[in-house]
Amino acid sequence: MVYNGRADDNGGLIMFVRISPRKKKNKTYYYAELVQSYRDAEGKPRHKRILYLGSVDLELAKRLKIAFSKDFNSFTNVNKLEFSSSFSYGNYYLIDILFKRFKMFEYFEKHFVSSDKHIRVRTALEYIKAMIFQRIIKADSKLSLVENHHMSPLKYFLKFEDDYERDKFLDIQSLYRSLEVLENNFSVVEKYLYELATGYFNQNEKELYYDITSSYFEGSKCIIAEFGYSRDKRKDKKQIVIGLVVTANGFPIKCNIYPGNRLDKTTVVEVVRELKREYPIEEVVFVGDRGMISSGNINSIKELGEKFVMAVPRSWSKKYLKGVEIREDKMDKIEDNLYSVVVSNSQGERFLLCLNTEKREDSRSYRKMCINRTKEELDKLIMGLGKNRRIKNRDDAMRKAGAISKLNYTGKYFKIRTEDSDENSLGFTVKYELNKKAIAEDSKLDGTFLIRTNEDKYSEKKLLEVYKNLSKVENAFKIIKNDLYLRPMNHRKESRVKGHVYLCVISYFIMNAIDYISKKAGLNKSSRRIIRELESINLIDIDLPNGEKRHALTRFNDDIKRIMKGFEIKKIAIPKV
Repeated sequence: MVYNGRADDNGGLIMFVRISPRKKKNKTYYYAELVQSYRDAEGKPRHKRILYLGSVDLELAKRLKIAFSKDFNSFTNVNKLEFSSSFSYGNYYLIDILFKRFKMFEYFEKHFVSSDKHIRVRTALEYIKAMIFQRIIKADSKLSLVENHHMSPLKYFLKFEDDYERDKFLDIQSLYRSLEVLENNFSVVEKYLYELATGYFNQNEKELYYDITSSYFEGSKCIIAEFGYSRDKRKDKKQIVIGLVVTANGFPIKCNIYPGNRLDKTTVVEVVRELKREYPIEEVVFVGDRGMISSGNINSIKELGEKFVMAVPRSWSKKYLKGVEIREDKMDKIEDNLYSVVVSNSQGERFLLCLNTEKREDSRSYRKMCINRTKEELDKLIMGLGKNRRIKNRDDAMRKAGAISKLNYTGKYFKIRTEDSDENSLGFTVKYELNKKAIAEDSKLDGTFLIRTNEDKYSEKKLLEVYKNLSKVENAFKIIKNDLYLRPMNHRKESRVKGHVYLCVISYFIMNAIDYISKKAGLNKSSRRIIRELESINLIDIDLPNGEKRHALTRFNDDIKRIMKGFEIKKIAIPKV
């Protein structure tokens, strides 16, 4: 075993301390010498002893190694080193590597324009980059980013054009103006995301998945915020509607923002036309959920010469499946618990009936539980008539019964009425009976869903696979809302609201890229877990006794090394002092 420490001399040659261990009577002694490397006339490396330092103990051997290492150019008393700060660094480094690998901000700088005389494109992009770091690593408010940026390694990943911008580093007004620059240039971003998804990640540009969500506001002064159908269950808040188009692997390529009262199905044709107009796509297979389907949308997509795959709304399924016997032994088995059969194939369209037998049993058990719970609550209501002071007449009793059935989602399964009764002090009682016909009709459709398409080249299995990929949009919304903290939204200006949403979309693209690369590399780790594990790589700022500064990284464990290998990162570079 040999301990080597190195230092560059003025002549460009390399000197290093060689520590040689020698064993004598089961004890190890260490001998140090200062050695200079050179090449002889034949170019072979040789060593020349400059100074023999004699016998040293192991602790001194380690200190000599440090003193003559390539990171120190003078003798250093390691006991006088000061560690001025330490930041999580590995997570920032991975995101920055992807920015550079994708040439993301190089592309944006070439194509962005700024109509605001108070902020230049280059400056706005650095602020946008800072906000993306924050969204992915620890999502918080813009004000928090301004107040706490000095507690992160952000300064090592941002580049400003002059000392003035560097000194004012992340002021709140510049952050807000950067959101406006992003909003004004988002068509450039969408084009870039499309090219990156289809080029770098080889995504199928034919099958595109579309869904819509809503997001509410804390304030009430945003011009595009309106009351509408709230998917967040916040009817008391104004909201915006967000439409997102993603590839089969979840890469977002288009995002539209609408007023909060916009209906899902009214956006479909608009999105299909935009996809055809803005991207070099020869043919689109538009994949949408039940809320997207309408006769008008279907006809319009056909008129545009495009294909579609959509789920039929539950209320329509009963009409299309009238008279159809739903039994798995008469269907094709696709996989465990999943069966399908074409129930209609005419006029260039197919209706594929799918049955999930596991989901069927779950639905029936859940319905039975809800019905039993409603019965129990209704029986309590009946027993309490005349004792409950809040129920004074028949209308009060019927309102309470309706609330019980609504709470348990069983309103259509019960026929509830009042009858005269001499046994009760109120002069009436409540009677109920089950609507067995409604239960039978719904039970028949348990575990089923109906897919409608005009794409005749897909097999049943492929059609199911395409439709199931629609969950990628749902997952995108889940990550954007929960992990990237789309809410709370407090901006008032429309451009800043949209810029904030677009910021979350770009951040989600990066997270999805991490997921995709991780899966390809066989890491079996989510983007969130990878970001969390890389957080353990800290950058330490070291102050030397002679006034100089150095940086060092904390040691990596084997898991970190596997992540670095999966992302083809050979070395984590330390910032220059």
